[in-house]
Amino acid sequence: MMLLIYETGCRVGEFTQIRLKHLDFLNNSVFFPASNTKTRQQRTSHIAQGLMNDIVIYLRSQNRMAKRSYKIQNREDFLFRPHHAKGISYTPNRIRQIFQFYVEKAGLSREYGVDNQGRKLQKFTIHSLRHTHCMHYIHIYKLPIPIVQRQVGHTTLDATMTYCRPSDEFVGASYEEARNLQIPEKNTYNSDFQRNSGLSPKSKLLMRKK
Repeated sequence: MMLLIYETGCRVGEFTQIRLKHLDFLNNSVFFPASNTKTRQQRTSHIAQGLMNDIVIYLRSQNRMAKRSYKIQNREDFLFRPHHAKGISYTPNRIRQIFQFYVEKAGLSREYGVDNQGRKLQKFTIHSLRHTHCMHYIHIYKLPIPIVQRQVGHTTLDATMTYCRPSDEFVGASYEEARNLQIPEKNTYNSDFQRNSGLSPKSKLLMRKK
């Protein structure tokens, strides 16, 4: 579940409304109808072939897809739902709880305060997956911002850019990686030419001065 949220960059409310009819198994994509999106604009998000293969295995293990084809038993069924609860989807709050369970299990739980109702504020939330998608595909995979904007369903480029401000940890890691890069020697061609040309030391010195 979490990997699909990350790969599509979708909102948790959009995720809970994914039905089997929204999956395109041949083109590795997920369709989000306008009625299910925050912006009331439909879109198609694309995922990796490996992730779609995992979804197929998951559906076949539950006898919701034919073993030798992509034929679906009930196209209106939700992709993810409580066990044996046909026609019922997970609620966004339930997905948030599942996410926080695994965050705590991984030892990544971080609190940074409380809200006005006294509830603890977590550094990592289910929405962090959407933020991370934007960060990775823009800063690491170098995709153009309009491409990422379309994938995640932002109405403006500015909305996408707000997710692209790198964290202190990301900035530090990027500089550390840059400092560890091997810088190629300058004028490699000229050095090799002088070494193999048979020029006198004085001639080589004059060439360097030029």
